[in-house]
Order: sequence, then structure tokens, then C-alpha cells
Amino acid sequence: MIPRRQRIIYTNHTGRVSGAEKVLLSMLRGLDQTRYEPFVICPAEENLQSELEHEGIPCATVPILHARFTWRPSELFRYLSSFARVILATRKEIERSDPDFVHANTVRAGIAATLSTMGTRRIIVWHVHDDLPPHPLSKVIRLLAYSSKRTEIVAVSKATAKSFCGAFSFKGRMHVIANGTDLNQFPLKRIGESPLKSERGISEQSFLVCAVGQICARKGLRSLLEAFSQIYDDAPSIHLAIVGKPVFSHEEQYRDELVETAVAAGISDRVHFTGERQDISSILRSADLLVLNSLEEPFGLVLVEAMSSGTPVLATRVGGIPEIVTDSKSGWLIERNDTAGLASKLLEISTDRGLLGEVARYAHDEVSPRFSLERFLSNLHAFYAELAKLPCLEQELKAPVLLAECHNQQGDQHV
Repeated sequence: MIPRRQRIIYTNHTGRVSGAEKVLLSMLRGLDQTRYEPFVICPAEENLQSELEHEGIPCATVPILHARFTWRPSELFRYLSSFARVILATRKEIERSDPDFVHANTVRAGIAATLSTMGTRRIIVWHVHDDLPPHPLSKVIRLLAYSSKRTEIVAVSKATAKSFCGAFSFKGRMHVIANGTDLNQFPLKRIGESPLKSERGISEQSFLVCAVGQICARKGLRSLLEAFSQIYDDAPSIHLAIVGKPVFSHEEQYRDELVETAVAAGISDRVHFTGERQDISSILRSADLLVLNSLEEPFGLVLVEAMSSGTPVLATRVGGIPEIVTDSKSGWLIERNDTAGLASKLLEISTDRGLLGEVARYAHDEVSPRFSLERFLSNLHAFYAELAKLPCLEQELKAPVLLAECHNQQGDQHV
């Protein structure tokens, strides 16, 4: 007798494909569909649903979830109204599909999925890709996840797990599954291979530093430009490429300010804003060094992609980055907001090709295989198998009780 496939509903609060959605697509592409039957609930905005349709994954539409951290009454009311609409639509889809469990791909999706199934025994997985900001509402979010005994938390790094727990003990309900990438998509570069240099008219002997990812303040790109400006005269062979685009409309002004900063500093002839690129593998093989100067970074998958490509990395010592990069062994680490330190390190390592090659080889051979897509999917399937063994759950606390207990739980210590 063929065993019944477990039905999983995946929920996402946005239809725009960004970091968390790329992980979701990787999960779905690699899911063992002889054992699991996936179904996705997400808004119809942007391009996530079209990507799902291309992969043959069925999906249903729920409203866009508009929610940000604020205490402004008018904004708070609008966000709560948005949550109410999403919760009702999500509840309807979950009841109709009757899944074995729900995998909420973001914290916001986790909140909606948990509240929409309040009073049931349905397991909800919160996939935590980002750190909660220091805001009173973060305590309420943690309390909701903590008090609902149906919730299981998956964090993308140990640092993100610790950040999410805060003062609460999730005991055996917190799981770390590091992100993974298809290393075959990021093959080892060949000597002299640099398509981006050729495209931009940069000489092969020049040293090309690349920053790849979303253009936003969190990536520390303004500080990177300032560091480059400090060494501009002392390192005439160094070029900087900023690869990516703003994901949200409010970040477009930040991008424009970066361009203006480069022009005002007189360094724009060696700073290249490429915009969004689809050939990231080629970009990483073109780079002599990848820099990730983030102010916060839950994981940093582009570091693994660069390592797989044979490109050395320089990154800040924040979030999950030290779980990937060991300083002076598989890359280099600097402190957050240390512009002078970043400038000094760029100047130092750009002149030592032998050291760059040694570090790149170690990262390619020893580090990047730990973050392969195969390993990620293996860990994910093992986690799903454990969910099937969970005992029946008692009906959980109701929302009013949760909020009433908010200030009584702060003494808990996380494990």
C-alpha cells in the first residue's frame, strides 16, 4: 500500500521575490513530492505566484499583508486591519486544504497562520529569516510564538535563533537549519575569467571588489563607499562594483544618494552601479573580492555562493556571518560600522594575491560544501519527519490570554 503524502501549506506574507522567497522556491523545487504534497498561499502582487506556476506548484491568493513596527495610531489601525483580512483569508484556505501542517515562510506569515488556526491542534512552523527589531511589539510576537504550543521555529542561523528567543525559552521547539544553495550554479572560476571587467572596460590587472545584493541601508553600502574613498588615491588599481537594486520603493532614495556620494567624492570613475543582474554566478567569478558590509545579517548566502565560485570574502562580524566565515582562514571579518577598518583591510588584502588564493581555496573546499542545497534539503526533510512524530496537542491559549501574559513571561531564559 502506497503511504499517503503529507500535505503542507506554505504561507508567505508578500508576493515579491526577495531573500526569504528565494529560499522558499529552493525548498519547493527540492521537496520530495513522493512524500509531501505542497500548496502555497501568498498575495498575487509581483512575481512569486508566476514563479510557483512555472514550477508546477499550486497556490491560492490572500491579501497583501501591510505591517510595520509602529505606535502611530493611524498606521497601527491600518496594519491591524490588514492582519485581520489576511487572517480570515488564510483560515479559509487552511480549512479548505486541511494540511498536515503549515510552514509559514516569514515571521509575519507565522503570526497570521497561528492566529488563523487559533483553537486548533494544527502545527505551524515559523521560518525565521530576519532578526526582530528592538521594539515592544517584538515581545508580543515572541510571546505569541512561545505560548502557542503548536508552533515550531526554524531559524536560518544560531545567531538568528538566539535573537528570536529573546527572554523566552523555546526548549525543543527551536531548530536551526542553515540556508543552502545549489553549488553547481556557482562553479569555480578559471584563471583570468572576469566577464564584468571586460564589460565595464576594467583591465584584467585591476582588483575588482563587488558588493552583491539588495541595495538598502542595512547592507552598509554608504560606509563601503566612504572606505573606498579613503583608499582611492593609494590604490589606483581597485574598482568597486555595487550589484543589485532596491527591493522597496523607500530604498530608491538611498540608491540615488549612493550615486550622488560617489560623484561628490570624485570616485565615480571606479565605482560601477550595475543594477539588478541575472548572471550573479558570472559576477562572482568576475570579482577578486566579495564584500558584505552589513549592519545586520541573519545568514548571508551570497558568501557561500562566492566561496563556491573561488572568490574570497570580506564581511562584518554580525548575525550569522561568523557561522560561515572564520577570520583569516575562510575569509576576513571586520567590526560593524568600522569604516577605517574596512578601508585598511581592503588595502591590505588587495596587495597579497597569494593569501587571497589560499583563503579562497580553503573556503571553496572546506566551507561551501557545508551549505549545499542537498544538505539544506536533507535537514529540512529530517525536520519534517520529526514533526510527524509530535504527540496530539491540547487546545492552546486564546489570544486575549496571550496578551495579558505578555509582561509576566519576561523572566524566562532562553535555551
